[in-house]
Amino acid sequence: MKFSKLNLLYLCLAALFTFSLTSCGDDDDDLRSTTFNYAFNTGQVAETFAYSGSHPDNLTASIKLDELENGGTRVTVSINNTIDGQTYPTHAHDMADPATTPNGTPYNETPNGDVFAGPISGNGGTASASNDSSMSYDELTSIYDGFFVVHDPLQAVTTVDPTTYVFLGVFAR
Repeated sequence: MKFSKLNLLYLCLAALFTFSLTSCGDDDDDLRSTTFNYAFNTGQVAETFAYSGSHPDNLTASIKLDELENGGTRVTVSINNTIDGQTYPTHAHDMADPATTPNGTPYNETPNGDVFAGPISGNGGTASASNDSSMSYDELTSIYDGFFVVHDPLQAVTTVDPTTYVFLGVFAR
């Protein structure tokens, strides 16, 4: 088959157009994602805050942060070895000076729903929930000072007694 210069030009333009279409796709490859793992609360943050209760201590948890195109971050919390049918209140608390909080806690007692706040329904295995935060990936991984808290579903929820937290750790660290 013999190609004329015009046919060759059309072929080159078609190839260039096809290449430009495939290279103009989403920039998802540039978006960052990181997972932070947490162990059961045995007093890692402070020995006096170690969990005290009857929940089995075989739990593990993770926080996965996925950078979003809009500048925010998807925060996904997963808890492994949950108790089927139990609800795990889960959230972030901003760190604070204990002298400025009503009960002397080292965190604001109201959860920060812009970072993460929500119930996670136990299913006997791995259970998770996600929130989209308006905070950037960089803010959450290097600037935000907060605690990751998961309450024992077998006890009354209290934001002033860290010994009832099955997980207590520094958020996204």
